[in-house]
Amino acid sequence: MKTIYQLISAACLVLTLWVSAACDDFLDVRPKSEKLERELFETAQGFEDAIYGVYSSLQSTSLYGMDLLWGVPEVLAQNLSCNSSAMDALSKYNYTGNSSLRLRFSNIWTSAYQSIGYANNILSQLEDKSPSQLPLYNYYKGEMLAVRALLHFDMLRLFAPTNQSSTAIPYSKTYSQDITPFSTVAETYNNIISDLKEAESLLSGDEQLIRYPHENTQYHEFLNYRETHFNLYAVQALLARVYWMKGDMASAAAYAEKVIGSGKFPLVEETEVQDFLAGTLSPKETIFGIYSTSYLETCRSYLYELTSFHSYSPFDDTSGMKHLLPWSEVYNYDVEATSQDFRRNQFDKGTASVRLLKLVDHYNLNGYVPANRASLISGVTLLHTSEMYLIAAEALLSSDYNKAFNYYNTEIKSRGLTPLASSTTLTEDMIYHEYHKELFGEGQVWFNMKRLNKDIISNVESRTYPASNDLYVIPIPQEEYSYRQK
Repeated sequence: MKTIYQLISAACLVLTLWVSAACDDFLDVRPKSEKLERELFETAQGFEDAIYGVYSSLQSTSLYGMDLLWGVPEVLAQNLSCNSSAMDALSKYNYTGNSSLRLRFSNIWTSAYQSIGYANNILSQLEDKSPSQLPLYNYYKGEMLAVRALLHFDMLRLFAPTNQSSTAIPYSKTYSQDITPFSTVAETYNNIISDLKEAESLLSGDEQLIRYPHENTQYHEFLNYRETHFNLYAVQALLARVYWMKGDMASAAAYAEKVIGSGKFPLVEETEVQDFLAGTLSPKETIFGIYSTSYLETCRSYLYELTSFHSYSPFDDTSGMKHLLPWSEVYNYDVEATSQDFRRNQFDKGTASVRLLKLVDHYNLNGYVPANRASLISGVTLLHTSEMYLIAAEALLSSDYNKAFNYYNTEIKSRGLTPLASSTTLTEDMIYHEYHKELFGEGQVWFNMKRLNKDIISNVESRTYPASNDLYVIPIPQEEYSYRQK
């Protein structure tokens, strides 16, 4: 692991230099120092340091270090409760009345487009290079195209309606101070898919590089620890998620099956479920994750220590409260009495509250790391295998029922549940419930609710909100429009 730590430490320095050199204008991340830029991209090492800088930027608390993981989407989904004024407003879908919440949205938007700008700068610099000059040119370009697609996709899901003809977000493909026009939802999806398809072609070498068990003995350091890079299978997994969200079930199934069929990211055993995502990247299921040096302390502060008006915790009825859908009821859906869902062990039940430890490295926080975890990569998993089984199950339900049935059974069995009997009919609701259980805490449940235009069961207000764009579309920060008027 020494190599990856050294590379990312160097990358953090590069990123700091970039940020400190940025202009003050909203979304304007072009460094003032062209000399720094020229020197950085003279060598392959410079490109690699810059790429690691992009990955490092993703661990920001405004992005996947918190707010795009559980910090915002899990409150919206009524999975987690937080008593701060901003999160209280968020949980009641009052998006404009609280200044702290508006700032959170603004920071998400700004941070995402800053990271897109960093990726676009690398892609721009690659235009002046060739594979003969940079032996890993295809990897550099493919990874940055994929990061660009990922960030645009999450901005689309958060800040735009699902209607294909609606105005969505700017899709930024260039590194310049020119203002990017807004695209429609359909145009944004086309751009995301185009970037990912190109990345898929460029990253085809991962078919030979990535094996299971994963090996990190490649000749070139950049090709080690591929689960911390946007590798080929991460691109295919994201394409499955993108097509699924878009409603193209045939393509969603095809890409989910590519990842499953590779055999390179097997489902964990039921006895491993409790901790397989607990602040580290799973040696089995993690298709793509972010190495993070800061995430542990974020978890300590917000998920572990349970400080009033600050912490996030699952809705729970242990202390006599009565919620419409507490976490325990989520895990009661479609379960036989004899089944044991090992995901319940991801919840730490106290006398008056419950902590969600699913994504928390509680071993490190307790000061004791078992030997079998000492070599794991610290960080946040963004794509893992079980989701592919559930996407495939839903996408194939009407076209290949037997295959869908088998994917669903394989996934729930790995979590400790009893597979469905052949006489039981698998339904979309059952897959939806299982997706809720499996992705609880990971920031994906809200987007699945939005995809299906589900009414929202509010644990905060003990009522059901009818589905609408007023609930499912976060307002684009006003600063974006102010910036365009300059």
